[in-house]
Order: sequence, then structure tokens, then C-alpha cells
Amino acid sequence: MDLVVKKADLLKELQFVQGVVERKTTVPILSNFLLETAGNSLAVTATDLDVTIRCGCSAAVRVSGAVTVSARKLFDIVRLLPDSDIHFKAGGADWMNITCERSRFKIATLSKENFPDVPAVDAKTVQLPSSALRYMIMRCAFAITQEESRYALNGALMMIRPDGLSFVTTDGHRLVLITANQEIAGVGPGEVRIVVPKKTMVELSKLTADDVLTVDFGHTENHLFFRVGERLLVSRVLTGQFPNYEMVIPRDNHRQAVMNTLDLTDALKRASIMADEVSHGVRFSFKEGQLDIVAASTDLGEARETLGVEFQGDVLEIGFNAQYLLDFLAGLESEQVILELRDQDTQGMLKPKAETDYRYQYVIMPMRI
Repeated sequence: MDLVVKKADLLKELQFVQGVVERKTTVPILSNFLLETAGNSLAVTATDLDVTIRCGCSAAVRVSGAVTVSARKLFDIVRLLPDSDIHFKAGGADWMNITCERSRFKIATLSKENFPDVPAVDAKTVQLPSSALRYMIMRCAFAITQEESRYALNGALMMIRPDGLSFVTTDGHRLVLITANQEIAGVGPGEVRIVVPKKTMVELSKLTADDVLTVDFGHTENHLFFRVGERLLVSRVLTGQFPNYEMVIPRDNHRQAVMNTLDLTDALKRASIMADEVSHGVRFSFKEGQLDIVAASTDLGEARETLGVEFQGDVLEIGFNAQYLLDFLAGLESEQVILELRDQDTQGMLKPKAETDYRYQYVIMPMRI
């Protein structure tokens, strides 16, 4: 292999693929990037066997070839090199030389033969709106469970219909449902339901940050394929039965409170200082035109915040996890937020008051405080 690439072009692609590489792995080859020449370009591939990303950049290829090198070392080298052309040359099977202006490196290589194959994209694809995909991932990923044992909840349920795209995430204590009503060509009369792993969603949100209008999506029984421009993300399908989220969404929460998003966020941050450090529990006390937020700890003391809100009806007290509320409010762009309630034992429903291109719903279970 003998080629020359521009530092800026290569570094941009390495930033996309390096997030896939596992820092600690018992399989040495998985700590490496696969570098391959293809025509007048250099392809860079990284995988952890569950998620694979392949990117590429233009290169002046003198001798074609393929080798694998330490992902962490190559990324650090390229990142710190001068902003100039980089010359890669691998003459033998064990070493590759890297030259850039006055900098010289010799880096160990492993044979391509041991690097896992990238599944071929032979599935029918549909075009998903890139900006909507990224926006929805950013607004729902926080509610994915952190417990690896709850395998089916370690991702998001993605639902694709001819008239829209939806994501559902839950950890058993809260649930996000976000929907974009956009026409999606190529989808059959039914609905496609796929559980997308969390790591795949994180990497996909990075790939869609560029000015790419659409993402080509396809799937087989075992793999998901996302093509973003010239970049390819391949993921294993997350197996397991995603719970019936529709049963969790409250249908008859007839009491409604309208609150200023910023005021509520600030009040929760202050009150939660005195909340239990494990449960993060706070008590909401609603009465006409007013909300009291109380957090207390037998060891530390008590905090009380009072807000003016739009609320009518009898007094209602209900407990929530303050951190769960703050997670939702942090990504909210609406000036006001609506909390729909029924009683102290029924889950609450939060949603932005302002109308947008997305239907955004957040269900949160109550706590006994």
C-alpha cells in the first residue's frame, strides 16, 4: 500500500469511525482500523462486531492494498500532525510508515484476513429524512435503559410508515414517544418495526450531523443498514420483544397544568439539591394557579419552590423523580410545557405546548414520597 491523503480529509473520517472501536477487547483485531484502497480513495472501517462504520476520503493511490492498524494510535497521530499531506506506505506485512512534513512514524499492522467482513447491503432501502432522524434520536435516547440485562430495552423501537416515522424508548420508569409526520417513499402499506441498539443510534446521530438530506435505510433478518452520503453504518438487529408501549400511555388524564419551561427547570434544579440522592424524589402540590415543589431529606433538610401555573380544580399532590423531569426539559424548545394528570397513582404525561413538526410525548411514572 502506498498513498497520499490530506490530513483534514482523513481526520474528519476518522472522527466518525473511532467511536465504534472498543477500548478494551479480547480480540486484538477489533482495536484496529481497516485501511483499504478503492480506486482514488481510501476506505476506513471500524467494528465491534455489533456496529460497523465504513467511511472514505479521496487519496492519491500509488500502490493499492489493505492493512489494519491500531485505531487509537492512528487517530492520535493524524490528529496531531501538521495540516498537510500525509504519506502512508506499507511494504511488508508487519509495519506501515507514516510521513507528514518533518514527522515520521512507524506503526505496527495486522493482516486484513483476520478483520471481520462487512455485511453486504443487499436489502431494499427506503429514504429517511436525515434532519428528522437526528432530531428524534437526540430527543429520545436519554430514556433508554442503562441496565444491560433488560436486553429488549437497550435500544429504540423505530416505526416507519408511508406517512411518518416514530421512535419509542423506555427504561420501565419513563417512556418517550416522538413522531414526525413526513411522507416516506418506498414503504409498503404496512408498518416496519425495528429495535435499533443504543450505540447504533449514537453513531447515527453523528453521521447525520453533516448536510445530508436523506439516509438510505434497509434491513435484513439480522442487520440494519444506514447509508449517509458515502458513509455506511451496519448494525446487528436487537432481538427480543419490545414492550407494548401503547398500554403505558395514559388516555384519560383529564387534569392539565401549563408551566413555563425555564421556570420549572430552574425550580427543579434548586429543589433537587435537597432530594434523596438515590430516588431524586420531589413532591408536586397543585392548586388553582399555583405549584409547590418540595424536596426533603431527614439528614439534610428541605427545599420548597413555588411557581405560578395554569391549573384548575381540586388540590392534587404527586411525586416524581426530579432527574427524569430534567432529562425531558433539557431538550425542550417550547416556552411552555403541559403536564397532564389524573390522580397521584397514575402516570403523568408531559408534552411541549408549542406546535412543531414533531409530536413529542413523555410518560413518567409517579413516586410515593
